Amino acid sequence: MYLRSKYTVIWLLAPALFLFLAGAASEKKKKQEPYALLQITVVTSEGLSLPGIPVAITRQGDKKPKWRGVSDSRGEVAVRLPAGRATYRVATKSKEYEAETQEVEIYGEETVSLILKLSPKNRRSEEQ
Repeated sequence: MYLRSKYTVIWLLAPALFLFLAGAASEKKKKQEPYALLQITVVTSEGLSLPGIPVAITRQGDKKPKWRGVSDSRGEVAVRLPAGRATYRVATKSKEYEAETQEVEIYGEETVSLILKLSPKNRRSEEQ
């Protein structure tokens, strides 16, 4: 009889232990690392939105871009960057528009907006 009551206690405690451990694991997943939000808007020199423009973001000192995005139908791209003081180079590249590069400094958990105005490439000089 002692053996039977021992297993009964285990069967009763096992689901409670499982729920407790699952809840603790989900709490760890909910915690996000702090980040800064970089909101980029790509427009023409006349101020019209430019969809489909690739954007590359490189931390100062790095050789290759670590973050990439493509402007949406409103010409916007939003990228999460690590919080903390850093300088980033934001660059665009397109066949129809001149490349544009700007630097932006992030100081911590913040939202920074950046507008990139692109000028059309001069087609006459390309044809010659």
